[in-house]
Amino acid sequence: MLKKIIIIALPVAILGWLLVAQIDHDRHDPADLEDINNARKSDPASLRTTESGPVLGFSDLYDTHAWLGIPYAAPPLHELRWRAPQPVANWTESLEALEASSACVQPSVAPAGDLGTDAGIVGSEDCLYLNVWAPVSAAVNAAQIEQQLPVMLWIHGGDNSLGSAQRVRGHRLASEQQVVFVSVNYRLGYLGYFSHRALRNSALNQRDASGNFGTLDIIAALNWVQKNIANFGGDSDNITIFGESSGARNVVALLASPIAEGLFHKAIIQSGSLRTESTQSAENFIDDPQPGQNASSSELIAQLLIDLGAATDRNEAKADIAQMNDASLVAFLRTQSAADILRAASHNRFSDRPMPQVPQLIRDGTVLPVEPLYDVFGYPTNYNNVPVIIGSNRDEAKSSMALEADYVQWRFGLWPHILDPQNYATMASLRSARSHLLAVEQPARRLSSSRIDVDARSNIFTYRFDWDELPSNWMLDMPQLIGAGRAVEIGFVFGDFAVGSALANRYSQQQRPNRDALSAAIMDYWGNFAHSGSPAMGRSGTQPQWQPWTQDGVNTMIFDSPKSRGWRMQERRLNVAGLTQQLLDEPSLTDQPTRCKIYLELFLNSDQSSDYWHPVNYQNLPGGGCEKYPKPRVMPTD
Repeated sequence: MLKKIIIIALPVAILGWLLVAQIDHDRHDPADLEDINNARKSDPASLRTTESGPVLGFSDLYDTHAWLGIPYAAPPLHELRWRAPQPVANWTESLEALEASSACVQPSVAPAGDLGTDAGIVGSEDCLYLNVWAPVSAAVNAAQIEQQLPVMLWIHGGDNSLGSAQRVRGHRLASEQQVVFVSVNYRLGYLGYFSHRALRNSALNQRDASGNFGTLDIIAALNWVQKNIANFGGDSDNITIFGESSGARNVVALLASPIAEGLFHKAIIQSGSLRTESTQSAENFIDDPQPGQNASSSELIAQLLIDLGAATDRNEAKADIAQMNDASLVAFLRTQSAADILRAASHNRFSDRPMPQVPQLIRDGTVLPVEPLYDVFGYPTNYNNVPVIIGSNRDEAKSSMALEADYVQWRFGLWPHILDPQNYATMASLRSARSHLLAVEQPARRLSSSRIDVDARSNIFTYRFDWDELPSNWMLDMPQLIGAGRAVEIGFVFGDFAVGSALANRYSQQQRPNRDALSAAIMDYWGNFAHSGSPAMGRSGTQPQWQPWTQDGVNTMIFDSPKSRGWRMQERRLNVAGLTQQLLDEPSLTDQPTRCKIYLELFLNSDQSSDYWHPVNYQNLPGGGCEKYPKPRVMPTD
């Protein structure tokens, strides 16, 4: 059952409850206190045409119009499951776009933004919808003075298995930065990323065969924007894609995707990764000659057969799969309910995670190149070479470590207790440095050195988010537990600490001035980047100059509270050798098996690319080497 998925999420929800009980509520602007779930009324002034039919939105906060739940592709049901998105059916009557659509199918946990209805399952396969916010004046200006606004398209995070577009609101960013904001749902988990020989061999075209259906959904949404956004006041020739965590990984994938060429013009990568999967790792059994991931499509199908009672064990299931032809196997897969698929995933015997990470961003040769992304980004004509902001948070790792039993014990399922504070801080430092190195520094070096015009000024901008003024009380030290953890910056980007923040409504009145000042600066930079391709001094022209990434000198914008030196440029130099030396120099880590285990986690078994994993370096790690410590059964991602 999926109950264990819900159980693992409970501490997060209870964590928020404890904070609400122990600190003052943030006093939002009066408009923000409006119940966002109240019935909305359509506004005749928001009537817009799309290629599929007219849509009617509503008046939202900050002098914006909003349109929620606009379909951009046909529901991927029945025969359309595991196919590239198809055109949506046209309509003639005005479509009232007043409520966000259902989330895409996923386990019932907080990031979905929906309530679960079926044994721990939330969402629907009918989920290919997007939301739009635009300043009220946008369409008028576009019509009267031919001034169209930049477009910013948000791709939500959640390991490409969780989350939804409705988790953020774009009203404030759209209004204050004068942009048209779009957020998009896309297929998740095994319904969004599923590569198998049966689907590939029976596919009608190369996109259907790719396995990258979630990526194709985002590309379909970008095509919708290209065709329709002018009627909302947006400029189809000035589109910025941005996202956080797996949403940022998807941004990276779009940079590399040949079929996304020309669909966007700038990119912002918040806590992303260059990690991709080979077709073999996404499809094969873990004990095949070319091993697959422990959550490969073949392992899922075998578990489905066992769950249905069609096979008594894995060996019998493997034999049954080998005997099935492609047509019968595809028919079998398309008749399984989404709940059965997620349930089988939760029964994976090779993963110690409540829900194993589904192989995603598959290097199929059509949607994504067959080469690892680090190789792709080495040649300027091999990818969509656009201006990029790329960064991560200082304490990236703490957001996940807080829920890992090796580091934190949740007493009675309510109160987090860090088992070894020194070890927690050490591992958080190493793992967070790994994220900044592999997700920010190395990609920045690669992208900056592969410009077509080598004499042109760099268009790569890097940052680190350091703000950690989280509330604490006698039960909970949030700066120690979470700090500047992954996703904390989301509320700052949207200026929305009621819904969009990872810690919604968890800020005290005393924190508000510093918090809001930093949020205003980040939005100012993001907005100017969308308008001009450079964050520079923000749209206001009053921020410290954000200089492009360079090989020498200051190269990284640090975002911190005004009481902690604020936001300023700083020189940061991380490399693989330096991170390895940091591991070796850590005085609390003198046990060689522990060092070897951590080295594996840093460079092989993580959410980052394994481009920098070298077996010889592992075997010869100073201190006695690691050859006698076998690697866990976790396959490299590349």
